[in-house]
Amino acid sequence: MKTEHWRFGRSALALGLISLIALGSATPGVNAFADEETKRTPLAGEQGGPPLGIRALKILTVTKGVIDNGLILIRDGMIAAVGTHVAAPGDTVFIDATDQWVLPGMIDLHSHIGTAGRDINDMALPTNPDLRILEALDPRSPELKDALTGGVTTILVIPGSGTNISGFGALIKTAGDTLEDLVVRSPGAMKVAQGYNPERLGGDLGLTRMGMSWGLTHLLDEGKDYTDAWDAYEAGNVEDAPEFRPELEQLKGLFRKEYPVIIHTAGARDVMSTIRMFNDRYKLWTIISHATFNGYRVAHEAAKRGMNINLGPRQIDFRFAAKGTFIGLGAEYYKAGVENLSINTDAPVVPQEDLFVQAAMAVRYGLDERAAIAAVTIRGAEAVGIADRVGSIEVGKEADIVIRGGHPLDPRSSVDAVFIKGRLVYRRADWEPSEGASLIETIPTR
Repeated sequence: MKTEHWRFGRSALALGLISLIALGSATPGVNAFADEETKRTPLAGEQGGPPLGIRALKILTVTKGVIDNGLILIRDGMIAAVGTHVAAPGDTVFIDATDQWVLPGMIDLHSHIGTAGRDINDMALPTNPDLRILEALDPRSPELKDALTGGVTTILVIPGSGTNISGFGALIKTAGDTLEDLVVRSPGAMKVAQGYNPERLGGDLGLTRMGMSWGLTHLLDEGKDYTDAWDAYEAGNVEDAPEFRPELEQLKGLFRKEYPVIIHTAGARDVMSTIRMFNDRYKLWTIISHATFNGYRVAHEAAKRGMNINLGPRQIDFRFAAKGTFIGLGAEYYKAGVENLSINTDAPVVPQEDLFVQAAMAVRYGLDERAAIAAVTIRGAEAVGIADRVGSIEVGKEADIVIRGGHPLDPRSSVDAVFIKGRLVYRRADWEPSEGASLIETIPTR
């Protein structure tokens, strides 16, 4: 395994960003997608198909360095081997990507796409712990197909931020034949919003941060007591079962740390309030999302607690900085010692397919390149508890693979092909592998 120099200069990166804005697209051509309605024989790499080998110029494993001129072997949707000397079975179908870069599918923990219209926030009540986004998901949403064009393969779809607790999100893949195919975990996380968006301007409880704090702590106290009561009953410590309260049922998994809470919060005051409430007081599995404006001013507090920061979609601070100054938020969090740093788009605020552009912006304003790549792959997987499945190119993980024409943070490099669980789910229309041509027979032009 080689881990040679692969730095992409910031001046060239800035030029690439300008090119992206000017041209509107990194590479011309029509996108193409798998036909979800066609019944077919499993292809190479998929469950039940022959093995698939991808030969690549560079393999960004994320967790185990960069492999130059390596091979990824995929069998039954899983990564079976990766390295420079991989023994492939005789029936392996190969893809020649020897002039291209390969990396794991990207992950976004703050997304609102893939739903039936804008059906993501019920605004009648300030706290809605009994709602879930699963009912609103649409497997055929064009937004999911757009996500594939940017190499995004896993997203946490969450309800909106108009209420303090808007419900529970779902972790999903961005391609699948059915809802069951899409879902990685549901509930994926509970969605909370503190400050700004959920201010109840109608005048009911939650108009102020005092009211929002009271509403959240009141409900969380109820949820904790409810969970403790059921835990005691199920352990045989009490004879009578507690009263069943369906509106609190999903909170049991939260307090049992089966899934995290992800909190929309921004600015130093609100980031610190989130830390105190969810981490210090309730000791929940916590992801702070957005964390923008001048939130980095309390980054050291997040760092010493080992908290997960899910940054974006803003990547720079100019609102609270000195006049004429731009401060890179990712760089500030990283410099303060926050290692659990992921990046989001808040799609469709920023298009889901532009997640890599968010990472590129973070690098342009000072974030280490390797930290930026990790922030859109393994760090998100770790934060939400699925790093054993996705987020890096390692043996035993699902074969969510992206083939790019060059450096993954260069907006001028094309996303040529995307695989989810070994299945080719997207290819650029004018990309055809010199080998393994049978893989694209069922990928019609869209």
